[in-house]
Amino acid sequence: MRTTRLAALVSAAALAATALSACGSSDDDSSKSTDSSWTPVSIETKFGTTEIKKRPERIVTIGLTDQDAVLALGTVPVAVTNWFGNAPGRIFPWAEDALKNAENNPLKKGEVPEVLQDEKQTEKVLALKPDLITAMYSGLTQEQYDTFTAAGVPVVAPPKGNVDYGTPWQDATTIIGEAMGKKAEAEALVKGVDDKVAAAAAEHPEFEGKSAVTITNYEGFFIYGASDPRGRLLSDLGFVLPKELDDFTKKNFGKSISAENASKIDLDVLLWVNSEKKALELKTYAGTKVHQNGGDVFIDDTDQNGPLYIASSFVTVLSLPFYLDEIVPRLAAAADGDPSTKTD
Repeated sequence: MRTTRLAALVSAAALAATALSACGSSDDDSSKSTDSSWTPVSIETKFGTTEIKKRPERIVTIGLTDQDAVLALGTVPVAVTNWFGNAPGRIFPWAEDALKNAENNPLKKGEVPEVLQDEKQTEKVLALKPDLITAMYSGLTQEQYDTFTAAGVPVVAPPKGNVDYGTPWQDATTIIGEAMGKKAEAEALVKGVDDKVAAAAAEHPEFEGKSAVTITNYEGFFIYGASDPRGRLLSDLGFVLPKELDDFTKKNFGKSISAENASKIDLDVLLWVNSEKKALELKTYAGTKVHQNGGDVFIDDTDQNGPLYIASSFVTVLSLPFYLDEIVPRLAAAADGDPSTKTD
């Protein structure tokens, strides 16, 4: 699945970890209370200051994609939160090497993380006895944060200024890394993937300045804005989100417009995710120049457990290398203005 380079990055980060890093299982509790190498960490979040007083061993990820950052940094989460797919433990192909090579696995041999069905299972989370909860890509509330904190469990929530489900994958990775005592390793992983994004942009100068948006069929046309990782990725590749749509989506990770307003999305390129190609059934969309010029890319959703379908929304330090390899050639075909060039 084209994860060779990523596996090397993860391995490099693991080798860079200090010899005193906690790497035992749940059967070894002594390291949790006697690890003198741990320096307490304070992280400012939009809900308050989170204090992490000991090295995290049992991590629960409330954030819908947070497990990838935790795995990339060498720890298997005790539990993750369901969003896409049916992979055991919601460990997708791009994360399998990280799972296999994890230096800290609090689970029994052969087990995978428990899958929480939603982000609101506060009692269930606490019953798992976590020593860290991550909620970077989430809709965590102040009430939840206060409940977990009152129970003595530190919560890594998004920093101030981030909308729900809008934390950049880079920030999510580095903040989780800081909470795990692995900030430098996290920064190295982020740089490796950022370099891959930059290389893709450099290889396709035709992307520069072309108008584009990530979109799906929901209450008409749902536009993922600049606050959403899916929308932000196109900008990182050189595409431009028109100011009118930027202003329209700014207060949330995205927003819908009615099907009658298809002219507002008549851009150079449209990347359709989580879509059943219902747009093609609408006369208002069928007549747009972007469709007639072959500027639309549809992620096939016939297999909603397929890795590309999931990766199109799962924008993480682990999923991006796989996703870029798959989607960049299709974006190039869409951006050339030639309707005969296939984008699927």
